[in-house]
Amino acid sequence: MSIRILLVDDHAVLRTGLTRLLDDEPDMQVVGEASNGREAQLLIDKKCPDVVITDISMPELNGIEGVRVWRQSYPNLKVIILSMHANREYVSRALQVGAKGYVPKHAVVDEVVQAVRVVMAGKAYLSPSISQYVIDGYLVHASSTETFGPNLTTREREVAQLIAEGQSTRQIAEMLYVSVKTVETHRINIMRKLDTKNQADIIKYTIKMGWITLD
Repeated sequence: MSIRILLVDDHAVLRTGLTRLLDDEPDMQVVGEASNGREAQLLIDKKCPDVVITDISMPELNGIEGVRVWRQSYPNLKVIILSMHANREYVSRALQVGAKGYVPKHAVVDEVVQAVRVVMAGKAYLSPSISQYVIDGYLVHASSTETFGPNLTTREREVAQLIAEGQSTRQIAEMLYVSVKTVETHRINIMRKLDTKNQADIIKYTIKMGWITLD
């Protein structure tokens, strides 16, 4: 039986190319593509993939929060991060929320294929091209209580990203199926935890965390 794979990236060209290459593998099948984490959630429910290969910086729901959300519903889901971010902080954060593999985007496709097979075998995969200090840093901190920035809840992180993307309060409420008042409460809590009254600081925070990019 083929390994069922879902690709999640906001660049359609990358998804298309990777789909063709993975589908050439006799034991792999790309069952769906998504441009952001929220769209991916719907496809995970519908397509039941074995492995999700996802970017980090995407609109609406980034890859880090995506891993956290997806694995709450599907704890056996294997997630591989495929990202341009290859420093210790990103790798640590990804593994802490449950990603099973991490491959930089400059890697050759054979490495992505290898990562899929390794995680399906029940092991973790870290690209050899990730420097040793990244791996050492994760081993030192992974079991600690270290957090990256203010202790925002999962919903607050979602709202913070949508605010940074320029979504209005009403739009956020509609996207998250909550009331406008609830969104405003989250906004107040986010600003309190970031110790700011300036929405620009929310944008700076989401960029620092890698949830959005300026491109």
